[in-house]
Amino acid sequence: MSDCSPAIRFTNVEFMREDRAILAGINWELPAGGWGAIVGPNGSGKSTLVRMAAGYLWPTHGSVDVLGHRLGEYPVDELRRKISVVEALSIYPFDEQMTAEEVVCSGFFGALTLGYHQPVAEQWTRTNQVLTDVRMELFAKRKFWTLSTGERMRVLMARALVHRPALLMLDECTSGLDLPSRESVLIFLSHLAELPSPPALLMITHHLDELLPQIQHTLLLDSHGCAVAAGTPAQTLTDPLLSEAFSWPIRVALRDRRWYAESESWPPLHRPL
Repeated sequence: MSDCSPAIRFTNVEFMREDRAILAGINWELPAGGWGAIVGPNGSGKSTLVRMAAGYLWPTHGSVDVLGHRLGEYPVDELRRKISVVEALSIYPFDEQMTAEEVVCSGFFGALTLGYHQPVAEQWTRTNQVLTDVRMELFAKRKFWTLSTGERMRVLMARALVHRPALLMLDECTSGLDLPSRESVLIFLSHLAELPSPPALLMITHHLDELLPQIQHTLLLDSHGCAVAAGTPAQTLTDPLLSEAFSWPIRVALRDRRWYAESESWPPLHRPL
């Protein structure tokens, strides 16, 4: 793999489900080590692209390259060892007796229990290091399922990072969090970006204010799974383009290096004559 290979490249990607087009002709890449985001309304195919990049779905047409390897031409199990995915809306059926520390350590093995694994000392050391990074070290011995939603999300972030992935993908990672919990996750991601060798990162969201200043590569989708625009946030997050993507009049503002979107009015109703 070349160091210059994009972290992710989608080439003419189409995806059909039950004769319905979920994605149509997607061409976009996230550079090596880059931080990017896919933005769009519900049903636009954002999560489908993440699952493709993780090797869980295959395009109906086109190709997907991840970390310099084309899906279908490289062992997917090997590729997944270099990737971490955090999905806020997924159910993680961990053993109910597992502590936060054990959940994080299970990330070394891609397992939902440590019952069949024996972590070594170096792995426990790394586990406690990332728990400290996400400011959850005081909760290490607490049962995972007794934690708040925000606390669990930070533990899942630590689990995703414990094996030092080359690519981290976050699918609606702040969904369901209250404002302090959401901001704590975003603050952690800002700190992660400042590390000497952070992973490439792909964030899926439809909330512009979650896009950190470090995100410089964006893909904007519409509700039909088509690309409306691709480029920097300044190029893609404009009033006309977002209004087109969401089929709704949207006004965008940039304040303190964070993007915000609002609608001034209801769109006109279309009634038959």
